[in-house]
Amino acid sequence: MFDLGNKIRVFIIVVLTTILTFGVAFACFKFNENNKIASDKLSEAYAFFARGDVRNGFILIDGIISRFPKTPSAYQARVIKADVLTEMCKYDEALSVLKETLNNGKPGAIKPLAGSRIIYVYDSKKDYSKAILASVEFIKKYPDHFLVKDIYLNLAEYYFLSGSKSDAIRVFNKVAVEFSNTQEAMKARNRLSDIYKIN
Repeated sequence: MFDLGNKIRVFIIVVLTTILTFGVAFACFKFNENNKIASDKLSEAYAFFARGDVRNGFILIDGIISRFPKTPSAYQARVIKADVLTEMCKYDEALSVLKETLNNGKPGAIKPLAGSRIIYVYDSKKDYSKAILASVEFIKKYPDHFLVKDIYLNLAEYYFLSGSKSDAIRVFNKVAVEFSNTQEAMKARNRLSDIYKIN
């Protein structure tokens, strides 16, 4: 038989379960709403940047980052901000934004994009030794990422530009063999041919 103590316990469990369910549903709703707002603001920022209005683009980007810091749109905003900063030759600021995104970005898909942008910033600075390190790190972390073939090609070029022709040849050969039926393999074979003609 059900006594009063058991009825109270069951009632409390039902109430707590209901509160928890509504709490989770509300949190999901709020997160989705915030992400939608942030996504809309991101589109506005794109429009400002497309018109050359960097100031207002940055105002929107910074607003997204500060108001919706944990949304996917906020991490995407960070990558966009870093791209614009790179174009403005503000490399240290761009690297700071990208490194934070690489460490904390959500969803996980944004991290390799931040990693590839870090390589691009070092390339833009003509800091080939750091571009090499960032490329090797990218390849270790994301060996199956769709950008990895391009990262390998760029790595070979960075080796070549930094005077390490043997490493460049090794990486170009790796691309030609491991990705044999791709455009990247064809580019690697063409670069190898060019390098051998130089000798």
